[in-house]
Amino acid sequence: MRIIYCFLFCQLFFSCIPKDQRTLATASVKDSAQAYVSRKDLSKITVGYCTPSLNAPFYVALEQAVRTNVLHYGMGYLSTDGQGDINKQVLAVEDLLAKGIKVLILNPLDPKALVPVVKKAKQQGVLVFIVDSFIDPDAPYISSVVANNELNGELLGEWVINNSKKPHLNIALISGNQGNPVGREKRLGFVRGLADAQLHNENRVDFTILTQGWGGWTNNGGLKAMEDILVAHKEVNILFAENDAMAIGALKTIKEMGLQQQIAVVGVDGQKEAYQLIKQGAYSVTAQNSPDILGGDMVRVVARYLNGEQGIKQVNYTRSVVIDRQNVDQFYNPNSLF
Repeated sequence: MRIIYCFLFCQLFFSCIPKDQRTLATASVKDSAQAYVSRKDLSKITVGYCTPSLNAPFYVALEQAVRTNVLHYGMGYLSTDGQGDINKQVLAVEDLLAKGIKVLILNPLDPKALVPVVKKAKQQGVLVFIVDSFIDPDAPYISSVVANNELNGELLGEWVINNSKKPHLNIALISGNQGNPVGREKRLGFVRGLADAQLHNENRVDFTILTQGWGGWTNNGGLKAMEDILVAHKEVNILFAENDAMAIGALKTIKEMGLQQQIAVVGVDGQKEAYQLIKQGAYSVTAQNSPDILGGDMVRVVARYLNGEQGIKQVNYTRSVVIDRQNVDQFYNPNSLF
């Protein structure tokens, strides 16, 4: 169904990003958090990390970042894989608990389904931290580190308005999976960014969301979703995908149909293959969600807590940066896992 987002929509759903957080968008890639030096011996602590899956480069790189930083602080390390299945992830966490971990770092597949096993961890005296995603507030976790997905989406929406020369935006969305809170934040932020920038520039809101496809976060899923979208909506001229993997897959379909000049591709995460395509001019823009930064920041929060630091926030955001042809060389690392 075609949905035309108008001023009324924006009034219902608009929530501006606080100004102090928006300044993060201009941060340099070199402004990463300084290394934290532990005052305590943490060698008797074993950290267990449970990934939702290892079927994407992002998750592989995040697991490596967590492992590297845990070992840097002299702690023991165990990891398990949820294999993209909620029930398997619950069993994977239970396996870590059975092995006597003292700290659990969890990247939950579902915000509600993992709550009981997190409560079980708490009952066993295990300290729980959440990385990359969200869990229901009912879960007894200490702290989390996530990308500011709403701000990333909003900055991308603003970029589209400020850089597109198209007379009218006919937008297709490719989302990961239904019910995923991270994907929802990205797309709602994107719509807010579009609306805010149009209101600022033109005193009106006039763009069309033609359709939403589902790509399961993978290249192949994005490719197939784009095929279906273009069968029904040949007038698409902007594609927004909730991660770079799906956007890269969708770009293959766009190229096969000879629509590179018509459709601008917008992704999220900062995958190195997306950076390569940006350098080539085949891919418009992405926003950084670095697994290296997420993993490093998460383990630093754990180390600070274990050192007895006070005032650790329950939700900690990594910085938001939009990457296009103007600044891609600052971020592109051909040797990166992701």
